[in-house]
Amino acid sequence: MVRVAWFANIDFQEGNAANSRIRAFAKGLKANHAKVFLFFLSPTIFNSNGINKKSKGFYDGIYFNYLSGTCYRSQYLLIRFLRYVFAILNSSFLLIRKRNHFDVIFLYSPRLLFFGHIYLLGKILKIPVVIEKTELDQAARPKKILHRFLSLFDKLEPYVLKYFCTHLIVISDNLKKYYQKYLPENKISKIPIIVDLTRFDVDHNPDKKFSVGYLGSFAEKDGINGLISSFKKALQIRPELKLKLIGFNPNKKQLNLNLKSLQLNGAVQKSGQITYEQVPHWLGQCDLLVMNRTNDPYSHYGFPTKLGEYLATGIPTICTRVGDIESYLTDRENTVLVSPDNQDELTHAILERYANYDVYKEIGIKGKQIAMEKFNFKTFVPVLYQILFKATQKSGS
Repeated sequence: MVRVAWFANIDFQEGNAANSRIRAFAKGLKANHAKVFLFFLSPTIFNSNGINKKSKGFYDGIYFNYLSGTCYRSQYLLIRFLRYVFAILNSSFLLIRKRNHFDVIFLYSPRLLFFGHIYLLGKILKIPVVIEKTELDQAARPKKILHRFLSLFDKLEPYVLKYFCTHLIVISDNLKKYYQKYLPENKISKIPIIVDLTRFDVDHNPDKKFSVGYLGSFAEKDGINGLISSFKKALQIRPELKLKLIGFNPNKKQLNLNLKSLQLNGAVQKSGQITYEQVPHWLGQCDLLVMNRTNDPYSHYGFPTKLGEYLATGIPTICTRVGDIESYLTDRENTVLVSPDNQDELTHAILERYANYDVYKEIGIKGKQIAMEKFNFKTFVPVLYQILFKATQKSGS
């Protein structure tokens, strides 16, 4: 049995893609008799409206605790800073006090400035530290001064990992290639996107819905403006089309202004924040799902979790050719691939879907097979368990 102290900066019990990945893996590890303790240093902007109420307790039989003392994110920077300082102190005392209760520390997508104290404590207390990276923060191009300051620490991170990281897990081939410049190959493992297929065991209405769907974050890398522009062009030819933008959008005022300027408010439905359980229902209202990541360095290192959820529905997908996509999916076989930042190509693919309904239906079915064969979380739980277990053996604990 492995006892895992799992640290992250995400929202829980409801949250975004990170939440889905952690929930699936925690569920799987628990089923494999591991003891998992989830510790969150800080909530994110996702919980600014307070969808999560409990700051600690048990969820699906797994213990969780916000070490900042709250699951609410303050709108004031000073208060957020003070709460994070408290979380750093709290997490430090926790590890020192309970050092014999944990076999391994597991960090989800940590940034050096925020998690450096845990790296250091793991070394001092001789607790192995396993790290998972799902994005390359160094590849981002921050515009705000504060974010630029944070990026300086991100650039130092690879040099720090070789001294403090027992094993590194990455989500994509590009991330693996990047970190192989700093760590031995035998200290890096790849676990791609995962999906809990049991969430999508529902029969969708086969009737034509003429509804294009997008689920996920609304960051610049997600190409939302490009998707909206392509949809606008498609709408001029197919006026029955609707666009569903699903998920929490912190920039909704800017989005609303964009939709108003394009006279699209009547054709676009915005779900706002939805729960983990509501995702299959919202996706099931669509008959086409689009992932429109841009041709940005940041996009090429990540691997969007929403793609696994898209494929699991059996609904046909359109994806941009970024990152690891073409390592798993084949154009016109189990998805339709388009060039990133090419609005005309995306418009054509949207229109083609509704001109060739049955052909795309088969693409969706084959896409679900890929989700089952390549992204089923149950396949990767033993892999993760072995990584965590072997880390404890290397440390001699």
